Amino acid sequence: MVVEFYRNRKKSINLLLILSGVLVLMLLILLYSSGVISGSIIAKGIAFSSIASVILAIIIIKTLISLKDKSPLIVLTPEGITSKVTAVSKAAGLILWEHTDDIQLHKVGGDTLVALIINNAEPYSAKIRKKLSSIALEKDQDLHIYMTASVLDISAEELYEQVSDYRNQVNQAAAF
Repeated sequence: MVVEFYRNRKKSINLLLILSGVLVLMLLILLYSSGVISGSIIAKGIAFSSIASVILAIIIIKTLISLKDKSPLIVLTPEGITSKVTAVSKAAGLILWEHTDDIQLHKVGGDTLVALIINNAEPYSAKIRKKLSSIALEKDQDLHIYMTASVLDISAEELYEQVSDYRNQVNQAAAF
């Protein structure tokens, strides 16, 4: 049995509106810092708001493009889990249930994340390093792969419950 979780368009559009609001704020700071509004130039304000504006614009464009994607963001299969909700989970590819030691909830900032604790990190670490070359991964430690439910049809707690229950069912079926 395959379980799929899809993007919640309303949540994605709300996220886009929030990002757009922050982008407008950054552009106003840029205008103020460059002297258009205030008459004096503030170099730190220009640097900060310019960098933040570029990053926000890239995120907004990527989010707009991703709205067209109708494929599931998280797929649970008897072999493992595939996730496209964070860069690291996407880079890891299929994560086998047999390599998953534990599933936990972690509160990070304003978001709650579902963490997959991976006991055999090497095959995943190699894929993650290849796709995300700037990420540093510790050797000889369990790998934590985080998934967010911020753009899914369900909450993080519901995602945690469904992933945990599915993994337990797969493990029980494998025991027979």
